[in-house]
Amino acid sequence: MPRGPSGPLVRLVGRQVEAAERDRAAGDQLAARDRYARVLDRLRRGPSWWHSPLTRLLWAQATADALTVLGEIDMARGRPDLARPSFEAARSRYREIVHETSEDFATVLNNLGVVYEQLGLLAESEEALRQAVRFSRDPRAALNNLALTLQAAGYPDAAFDALDRAAALTGPDDSLGWMLDGERAFHLMYRGDFATALVRLAGRYEQARDPVDAAYAAGNLAQAYAALHDPPRALDWQRRAVDLRRRWQPDSLPLAISLYNLADTLAGDGQHAAAEEPLTEAVRLAEAIAPHGPELAGMRAARVWQLLERGEPAAAARLGEEALAALPSVTRKAIGLLLALGVAEDDQGRPGRAREHFDRARAIGTAISPLLPELLWIETALGRHLLDGGAPAEAAGCFDRAIAVAESLRPGSAAEPGLERLFGSARSAYHGRIEAAWRDGGPAEAAIAFHAAESFRARTLAELLGGAGQRLTGEAARIVGELDRTRSELGAIYRGAGGDPGPLEERAERLRLRLRALDPRTADREAPRACTLAEVRDALADGVTVAVYEVTDDGVFLFGVSRDRFTFTRLEPGADQLGTLVEAVAAACADPDSAVPAAELRQLGEWLLRPIADRLGRLAVCPGGVLARLPFEALELDGVALLERSVVWSVPSATVLTRFAAAPRRAPGRPFAGFAMAATPGMDALPGAAREVRAAAEILGTPDAVDLAPTAASIRAGAAGARYVHLAMHGSTSDTQPLYSGFPLTGDEFLYAYQIADFDLAAELVVLSACETATGASRAGEGVVGLAYALFTAGARGVLVSRWPIADPIAARQMKVLYRDLADGQPAAVAARAAALRIRRTRPHPRHWAAFHLIDLSTGGTSA
Repeated sequence: MPRGPSGPLVRLVGRQVEAAERDRAAGDQLAARDRYARVLDRLRRGPSWWHSPLTRLLWAQATADALTVLGEIDMARGRPDLARPSFEAARSRYREIVHETSEDFATVLNNLGVVYEQLGLLAESEEALRQAVRFSRDPRAALNNLALTLQAAGYPDAAFDALDRAAALTGPDDSLGWMLDGERAFHLMYRGDFATALVRLAGRYEQARDPVDAAYAAGNLAQAYAALHDPPRALDWQRRAVDLRRRWQPDSLPLAISLYNLADTLAGDGQHAAAEEPLTEAVRLAEAIAPHGPELAGMRAARVWQLLERGEPAAAARLGEEALAALPSVTRKAIGLLLALGVAEDDQGRPGRAREHFDRARAIGTAISPLLPELLWIETALGRHLLDGGAPAEAAGCFDRAIAVAESLRPGSAAEPGLERLFGSARSAYHGRIEAAWRDGGPAEAAIAFHAAESFRARTLAELLGGAGQRLTGEAARIVGELDRTRSELGAIYRGAGGDPGPLEERAERLRLRLRALDPRTADREAPRACTLAEVRDALADGVTVAVYEVTDDGVFLFGVSRDRFTFTRLEPGADQLGTLVEAVAAACADPDSAVPAAELRQLGEWLLRPIADRLGRLAVCPGGVLARLPFEALELDGVALLERSVVWSVPSATVLTRFAAAPRRAPGRPFAGFAMAATPGMDALPGAAREVRAAAEILGTPDAVDLAPTAASIRAGAAGARYVHLAMHGSTSDTQPLYSGFPLTGDEFLYAYQIADFDLAAELVVLSACETATGASRAGEGVVGLAYALFTAGARGVLVSRWPIADPIAARQMKVLYRDLADGQPAAVAARAAALRIRRTRPHPRHWAAFHLIDLSTGGTSA
């Protein structure tokens, strides 16, 4: 409360102050500000001429105190533009009436430093905060704010030093420790340690002391998820932050920032129309409150990107130059604006101006850190600019630096076990590097291109396989149990039981974050590095070729790898041409009345197989993009189907194939475990399911290893230790929620993919003869993710899945041939080929014989 002189006037001021403080306590900042403004009016009239010097001093002290509180109210309202003159006036008055070591003076300096930072005056902010640190008896708050300013100015190491100094101090105000912990989470995000930041921020939100604190935590959680390229969660938290800011900080800079972050994520998710309204409101607020602030630079950059999206590069360049000229200093916040300006100039055919903006943005980012997240976009944009300008060698260096940033940010264990996603947002950098290598030519560049392609592929699955067999105990195990129960409830909703999944999804996310904090094995960690070309070649058996097809925006590339040869080829068609023919083949295989798509299969064979026509004997196919669902064995070359001339199987990536084909595995303890569901409520009957499983069991000499009323527990127990596992039942797949794909079982039970991923299998082959078990969500760099990935995570070596529905009699015949060859000691790839050939002799349409798709982790395809 402000202090002032005695007398009637003081009693009147005191009553006004008490009323204002009641308004502040009730959250009515506008009413409190109005009362303090009236207090200041009274105090500014000054004492009478006859008052003593001491009275005059106390009167000046009261005025400075009132100015400080008025500034604090405007800060709480998110109006640094209004707070600045109050704090500057208070600083001047305190200098006149108190010693610099006064805590009042230190408080004003601290607040003024925060205001300057919010207005983009970083040098002034640093000076004020360093003075506050020097004069304050408890400098923790000033050190924390100094860290924020240093971070914004591009000095992350100095920022962490300031935080460490603050953490080492103690003081009478316990709330400062709480604040410092939250701010450390903010800085951890800038360092790329998102796992720790998420844990801290989730705890901060759950234990928020007031709505503004909750909005702060929600906003930072949103930014962490946005940085991890998880738009649904980012948007959820951003909307919470906006709602809290609207209620408790209306017409404020924090509200403007929250609106801008919401618009930015919407635009990044392709929702450009939805982003327009929040961005417009954000710009309006920021222009009124902090016209020279760094936040406005980001908002104006978003406006420039909008104009570029509309095909208006000239207007975008004009707006960008105006925004750049309005900045008092060009700092990290201006990087996005410079990047947008570079693209705008490039689009207008002014490469020199574009290069100037790109170089300036890169210089700012590199001065902060060579792994600054923004450098991913800067180096990628500059690389594309150089490719267009005919400088592939220089472009390659840009893409290499962009990839280094992407790899440093790659999240390891992410949302769910079994289906962690690759850090796919760097797609343009990886693919640009491949294009630069193709244009530059030479064996060394071809090997680098292969490594770039592998770096963008199924590294997540490699990580999962590398961590197989870990089991949690204690509190972590209890949380896993609670998480499984939550997932089970979610699964029922996703499968149509009704209800709002939102609260359950939030509970599951909180449990995952707690699990990360409790057990380091579940925390984010670096994914295993991609294999080099030399490592892949050394791992392959003689006569085996791995064909890696990489579909990029620049073209479709084929890497043909064998022990003695390597080819790097750009294929004739683009992704759109391939996609048209692949869709035609898929439609023909799904339509029981269609003819064989002979022309499409011939053309696809010519495009995809001709470059490696002399190496098709044993072929491991690693398809990307639109090719993920193509039955390669049905392709024709020189009038012969690939199935007739080759042993063909699929692999998730060359890295997975190389790293885990020779990995030691538990030996199977028994030949077979079969599970069948002939009748599933709400689905067509499968009268052949039981016969199919019994026939396989008889062939393998284990007639009793059949379960015709399986439960999740019986499948887990029965499949463990079996060499071959067979599930003949309906499957349910979800592209949007792949972890909740699985199998309906006895009663109301459902076996989910996330449960399968936790099985302990020793199987050389798992057969899923249900309908369309090969489908799943297509992830960046990973191909099709689904039940097969969950089984690999559980320990299976190979998985045979179905691409489309297949008639019971045909499936039964194919399975008999498969298991007879397996019983004779044939490897899975050879047995699967023999079974398909048997069906093809009488039913030539690939709809009948190419339905089953083998995904195998064998480097030779012939290991039993």
